[in-house]
Amino acid sequence: MKITREFKIGFVAVLAVALAIWGINYLKGIDIFRSTDHYYAVYGNVKGLVENATVYLNGYKVGQVAKIEFNKENLEKIVVEISLEQKLKLKKNTSLILRSGSIISGTKDIDILPGNGDGYYEPGDTLPSAIQVELTDYVEPIKAKIESAVTAIDTLMLAMNDLLDNNTRRNLQGTIANLNHATASLKASLQPSGSLSNSLGNLDSLTENLRKSNAEISKILKNFADVSDTLKQADLKALINNAGETFARTSELFASLNKGEGTAGQLIMNDSVYHNLNSALASLDSLLIDLREHPKRYVHLSVFGKKEK
Repeated sequence: MKITREFKIGFVAVLAVALAIWGINYLKGIDIFRSTDHYYAVYGNVKGLVENATVYLNGYKVGQVAKIEFNKENLEKIVVEISLEQKLKLKKNTSLILRSGSIISGTKDIDILPGNGDGYYEPGDTLPSAIQVELTDYVEPIKAKIESAVTAIDTLMLAMNDLLDNNTRRNLQGTIANLNHATASLKASLQPSGSLSNSLGNLDSLTENLRKSNAEISKILKNFADVSDTLKQADLKALINNAGETFARTSELFASLNKGEGTAGQLIMNDSVYHNLNSALASLDSLLIDLREHPKRYVHLSVFGKKEK
């Protein structure tokens, strides 16, 4: 049988394509001559994960990521297909953990976390998934907060710069100088010979005197209490009633005097009574004077003889 030239060319081309496919997969770490088991996991975010990323079990490479694609029914979910080069029996509750493979590059790998459930997963099953929290996950929020704080501080400083013009700065410096002066004055007052120290000393002396006079103060307070008890026991109501009656009678008396009733009223209100009384007193005074000067005119004492004319 004669092999034609066209057959040889075709065979070489097919062999070259096969070798190219094998070489590409070999460079990717895929051995096309070895059977693999495929499992799936669903993530919400696979940032840093690429196809051909390594799959580890207890730190040992057991496979790689075969394919990454969106869930056609829910674009918020991403389906990751892994291929395991070794025949592994994965117990139920085994999960695929997406973790950081390199902090510098930001690439991600997948760790198989063995489960302890009853039974085993079959190739083609979807395993539980989780994303390991990394330190870099906190860097961006912290960085954003720091940048926001720096921006706010910068804005505040600019506003303070605009607010504190030359006059305001001078006033503020004067205020600070006054505070320093007040602080110095207070410090001087607190010295042993200072006024505030003396005042505090006087206050201490007063407090000590009050403490020593506690017995006398207690006695005075007791006396006040006794007086209060005495007043409490007295018939204040009767005294007040008697005082009211006295005031009422006094008012009636003054009313009668104002009306000119009675001798006292006539004396106060009637001038003639006053003049008559004054005249009578004057006559009585003259009579007393004459009686003192000429008693014999009014008293006759004769033992012998007759009355003197």
